[in-house]
Amino acid sequence: MNLNISAVAFDIDGTLYPAYRFNLRILPFLLRNFKFMAAFHKTRKEIRRLQLKNPDKVHKDFFDFQAEIFSQYTGKPRKEAEVFLNEEIYSGWKKRFAKIKPYSFVREAAEALKKKGLKIGLLSDFLPEQKNDVWGILPLCDAAIGSEQAGALKPSVIAFKALAEKLGEPCESILYVGNNLRYDVAGANAAGMYTACIKNRLFIFFYKFFNIFRRKKSAGPDIYFSNYRQLLKFVL
Repeated sequence: MNLNISAVAFDIDGTLYPAYRFNLRILPFLLRNFKFMAAFHKTRKEIRRLQLKNPDKVHKDFFDFQAEIFSQYTGKPRKEAEVFLNEEIYSGWKKRFAKIKPYSFVREAAEALKKKGLKIGLLSDFLPEQKNDVWGILPLCDAAIGSEQAGALKPSVIAFKALAEKLGEPCESILYVGNNLRYDVAGANAAGMYTACIKNRLFIFFYKFFNIFRRKKSAGPDIYFSNYRQLLKFVL
């Protein structure tokens, strides 16, 4: 596929590693902190709802903004809610990611793209450094940000435009690689980026099969791929 790009940027969770590997490892934590994590899910859902109402609003104090909403959902004092977010999620999950294995050929793919002169970026709804060196990819990056640092969660175009600014490239010259059609693909498309989405082969087969019979074709990524060797064949 002939893509006129100067940079490739990646989501992290579910994109660079299979989500189930982390979900299994974190299950005991989720059970111990069920109420807190349910409140965190509601918090992020509420933030996205507010973003839809105010699509141009940037929260420079995003972590404070998030902690305030989280405090309301937990019924805990603001300080206690903030400590939980910082110590249990942002810092606490870091050691768990140290034992998660990424998809095969992930680092090699990033290195191959870099050698071809493409800039490498990361944009996640959590801070990239939460995943340590992101399986060797973080040192290769020209830009790596959490959407929190941009002041808005995906799929807000604010996050994607902040990534483009950090990369020093226009959105239309960036390929964004993700796994979530609603947050990664829709958000990057809205910002004007090319998009690639990692899904298993069965999903891709049925997507292409049913799309043949739709009068209105489903809006999707420019590329569907099931492994990182395949992604390289599309891009290089």
